[in-house]
Amino acid sequence: MSLADRIARSLFVALAVGLGWGIRGDFGHVVGAMFPGACLGLGLAYVSGQRSLFRWMPIIAALAALGIGAGGTMSYGILHGYAQSDTPINYSYGFLTLFLQGSAWGTFGGALIGLVLERKPLQTGEWLGWLASIFIGGWLTVFVVVQVIGFHINPPRSNSSIAFMGAALAQIAWLAANGKTSGLRGAVLGYVGFGLGMAVGRLLGNIANVLQEPWGFSINHWNVMEVSCGLIGGFIYTFGMVNRAYPDPPEKQSVPWASVAGMIYVLGLIPLWHRLSRIPSARKLEEWTSQLTSYGYAEPATLAEQNLWWMDGVCVLGFIGAGLWMVIHFRGWQRLAALPVLWLCGTMVLFQNLNALYFFYPRQEKQLNMHTVFWVLFGAMVLYALVARPRPTTTPLAEIDAPEPRFHWIGWLAGGLAVLGLAIVAAGFVNGERTMTSANTRWPQWVWTEGPFPRDAKPQ
Repeated sequence: MSLADRIARSLFVALAVGLGWGIRGDFGHVVGAMFPGACLGLGLAYVSGQRSLFRWMPIIAALAALGIGAGGTMSYGILHGYAQSDTPINYSYGFLTLFLQGSAWGTFGGALIGLVLERKPLQTGEWLGWLASIFIGGWLTVFVVVQVIGFHINPPRSNSSIAFMGAALAQIAWLAANGKTSGLRGAVLGYVGFGLGMAVGRLLGNIANVLQEPWGFSINHWNVMEVSCGLIGGFIYTFGMVNRAYPDPPEKQSVPWASVAGMIYVLGLIPLWHRLSRIPSARKLEEWTSQLTSYGYAEPATLAEQNLWWMDGVCVLGFIGAGLWMVIHFRGWQRLAALPVLWLCGTMVLFQNLNALYFFYPRQEKQLNMHTVFWVLFGAMVLYALVARPRPTTTPLAEIDAPEPRFHWIGWLAGGLAVLGLAIVAAGFVNGERTMTSANTRWPQWVWTEGPFPRDAKPQ
């Protein structure tokens, strides 16, 4: 695999995960994060070009969705507020904690993909050991940091992210100590990729915020951060994983059934779960009717009801996609391996657009609409799938059967921290009066809604 080809494959997955993370911002929580997680597994399996990953695709997509989706329980809004501050102690703390939280968001799904693809399948005791490392590491970190030391990461919000951060590091330590090279690779790449995605994405969001006024355009800096997080995390993870050969699924009766469950969950249940948990019908109809009235539509209530029906239809499309995927999967039509990730992304873009009334509201001049950017990202994915034919790595069978070569995980972690340091330095030049309009600070505790920052307040 040439470097250019490896970059192109990684960019495809980056587009899918960036799109997923951008849309996740509209829905949030566990179900919202499942979408980009599934995109990571689907995209990696497709661009690998390997028959083995084509067969593994439903399972690793489902596991990645669950692993990354779990991070949706963490609170992170105030941390972004700290990273928008213009005081070094606050933005340094903000970027560091965003890196740690993004790392905890990406590492579990990344590890699950790697563990499933270990050349020597894990035994039940090993799976239990891995789970124990996560739960014990998380509990012990919360006990020491919160209970003993009395430190709270983003008061008055939850400290759940401290548990995730401790669990992430404990997981990496367990994988390294037990020689699970593929799992370790996935865990560290997810850790570094999504850690930098969250931190550098915030920096790019700050830059977009600062450039709005001099460049004369408007853009949602939160959307910039969210899309960038997925782009960076998806690219780094795929770049580190795609150039390796992976084993076939074991010849067990349970694998086909697990594959069917994965297909239904990823393409069918994820959109439906969004509909049931994030779109309360009565409240949405009232909200849409009010918005459509302000846009000047003659029968806004009727149009709002139709919009809800269309969203339900998109959910049906998800299950149709799952049925098509089953045919493709069990008939071995690998040339159509791109369909699941394209179907999921297309379904969720439509779902998000309908929820945002994207097709109805009047366009504004000099506004970079992120809903339009989502279609550009999706279009680029479709173009790649039409033009590219990802081929598998040419690895001799003897090498596939041999133990995984050593993964230099400490170097990856050190490199990630070095890039984080550069982002913090850059924030010193970017953050200022413009970013402070939506900032928080920890020292002293202050929120932008409280008025001028204490040092800028006029004396009484």
